[in-house]
Amino acid sequence: AGIYFGFFYHKGDEPQQDTTVSQQEEITEEPLVVTQESGAVVNPLTGDAAFNEAAIGKRPIAVVVENEYGTASVRPQWGIESADIVMEGETEYSTRMLFFWADYTNLPDEIGPARSARPPFIRFSQLFDAIFVHAGLSHSKDNYVGADEVFETEKVDHINLLSFAENGTYFGRDKSRTKTIEHTGYLNGKNAAEMIEKSTVRTELKESRFTQFDFNEEAAPVGDGKAESLTLKWSNRCPKTGKFTYNADKKVYTTTDFDSKFGEADLGFTNLLVLLDKTEYIVKENYKGSGNSETYCDYKLSGGKGVLLSEGTYTEIEWSVKKGKLVIKDDKGKTIKLNPGKTYIGYGSSNNGGSYTVE
Repeated sequence: AGIYFGFFYHKGDEPQQDTTVSQQEEITEEPLVVTQESGAVVNPLTGDAAFNEAAIGKRPIAVVVENEYGTASVRPQWGIESADIVMEGETEYSTRMLFFWADYTNLPDEIGPARSARPPFIRFSQLFDAIFVHAGLSHSKDNYVGADEVFETEKVDHINLLSFAENGTYFGRDKSRTKTIEHTGYLNGKNAAEMIEKSTVRTELKESRFTQFDFNEEAAPVGDGKAESLTLKWSNRCPKTGKFTYNADKKVYTTTDFDSKFGEADLGFTNLLVLLDKTEYIVKENYKGSGNSETYCDYKLSGGKGVLLSEGTYTEIEWSVKKGKLVIKDDKGKTIKLNPGKTYIGYGSSNNGGSYTVE
């Protein structure tokens, strides 16, 4: 039955207090304004100019979206082509993603298929102080710490789409590809700002919690080595292998990973960023009373090695998390600069067979 937990939602369009945890913290910081040397205000997630001034000082949004291996109906994901950052990491089946936008007032009509929260995705979203949006969640049992416990103990405010009616106002079901319920849920991006404003989540960005990437004002090589393609293996357990190819004319990396018989994603990423992290696989016995077990992949946010590709070049990196922020440096300890544009983040395993190949 997948992630369609019928007992998690309530009919009605208003956010419910039991599924949205509020952070009632006083905001004392000045709004974060990211500018170029010319003084132009830029999107803090992409470095692109002409950012909506009304979004300055507001938190980004991060939506959990699925990519179940071998299920054509989930691809192309709704809204993937417009996301500022796409992060893809391993879950218990294949991979799942976070779509980030810096401006939650300017989202596509449909975002999804929206799926349930997992602790590593919650914690990754908080590196950018993002408003975390999901459809369902995992529950603690035995030695598995679920999303329910992380929300509570780590004081992460969030919005559970299953708290709304399925009438499309905020949350809906698109059954044009499949009737399998867990592959149909979507966030109505046009009403997301209204949904957020009506909720109890904090909307003001805290700069002290936000990973601000350094951006070049003009695109430049990121290393001396040529990078015409990237192959990414998440782990020995994950059946998916990611493949990206550089389009020299458009100066972006493209992929068919998210295409299916239902259409093409038409993606182009300026930056490809791979982060390899330590992972642990945790078994939950008697999943939902079925007598079967479920194995979850847990990331440790412990830092490690990785690689950055852009402009047909690459550089090896070292990454870490310091004071709740993502820090990325080259092998000489210098802070990495991204080129302005969309970024794909492949989040793999360093201790369970994850690897990448640049050619």
